[in-house]
Amino acid sequence: MFELYVAKKHLISRRRQTFLAVGAVAIAVTITILFRSLINGFEATLNDIIFEFVPHITVLPEEGESYIHLYKTLIETIWTIPGVTAVSPALSTTASFAHEDNVENVVLRGVIPDELNKISKIGIDYMVEGDLDSIQNGRRVALDRELADELEVKLGDSVRASFPDARTMSLVVSGIFDTGGFSQNFAYVSLETARDFLGEGNVITDLQIKLDDIHRADEVAAELTARGYNAESWQNLSGIVETINSRRFSNTMIMLLVIVISAFGIANIMNLLVLEKTREIGMMMAMGATSSNIRRIFLIESGILGLAGGAAGCILGYLISAYVNSLAIALSSGPRFSVVLSLMVDPWDLLVFPLVTLLLSIIAGVYPAHQASKLDPVVALRG
Repeated sequence: MFELYVAKKHLISRRRQTFLAVGAVAIAVTITILFRSLINGFEATLNDIIFEFVPHITVLPEEGESYIHLYKTLIETIWTIPGVTAVSPALSTTASFAHEDNVENVVLRGVIPDELNKISKIGIDYMVEGDLDSIQNGRRVALDRELADELEVKLGDSVRASFPDARTMSLVVSGIFDTGGFSQNFAYVSLETARDFLGEGNVITDLQIKLDDIHRADEVAAELTARGYNAESWQNLSGIVETINSRRFSNTMIMLLVIVISAFGIANIMNLLVLEKTREIGMMMAMGATSSNIRRIFLIESGILGLAGGAAGCILGYLISAYVNSLAIALSSGPRFSVVLSLMVDPWDLLVFPLVTLLLSIIAGVYPAHQASKLDPVVALRG
């Protein structure tokens, strides 16, 4: 094909400019691939965290209330909903723990160990010393390892729990767990101990629910709300989904803008090429080349630059992602669960971005190609 042959000849004869144009597009695409793969990896990690630690639905007290009363009836209602796999009541409060000269504010949660394990498996997979079931035997407490280190306590030591309007009591440390920072400053006691501490009766502050499908959380929460309960899905409580979608959209727009800018840098290169090849264009026209032939030559050159840059950027982005994943950089770690920096490249991105850069580059080359096709052969031959 005549046009393709001439286009290749132009690009090869101007290796430096060709390399710069392809490199600019490739860098833009590489950055875009990396940002999008980082968000994909974060979403996958988030799903792992939700599966391991976060309740899918939380039922809270009604507005203006501090506690949920008659919660056993509520539990019976929840178990009638298809897809529910665990229900864990809890009585939560803030407390101040003291040991010798060390004082730390903690989140004190009264729980039923068997039910909590169905939500987060803390007593099954994350105990490093002692066991979670031991908190059922009197005034005992299980601490997060970082909290235990701050207080400088070990198994068998006693901590003094206190807080305004609460009963000061001594708790024996009977368990230490490590979730890699996901339960930092958490301390678990039995429901009875938490009620004694607060001086409350048979009440709870929240009810945590686990489902067999995390994506049904909004649906089930809406069903409970329709029945008159204050239920929130993990998406609504954290706002993470909206944040991720917003970041994904804004980052994609910014990265596409970078690609557009780099693609239109090709237009500048093509304009210079038209000026440099003016006499050659005149010769081709004098030999019978039509305006359409000339226009296609420069559009093909623009397209090759964009496609090559897009393909190179995708390959580079994929290789960098694979390398970063091979390093297994831990952002947080525990005995059974760790968060590793993960870059997950979407295969569709590897297909779409070369096509996007091809299209944008062709668009960017339309004006230079049109200018070249409109040259007067006689004027062009004079240079």
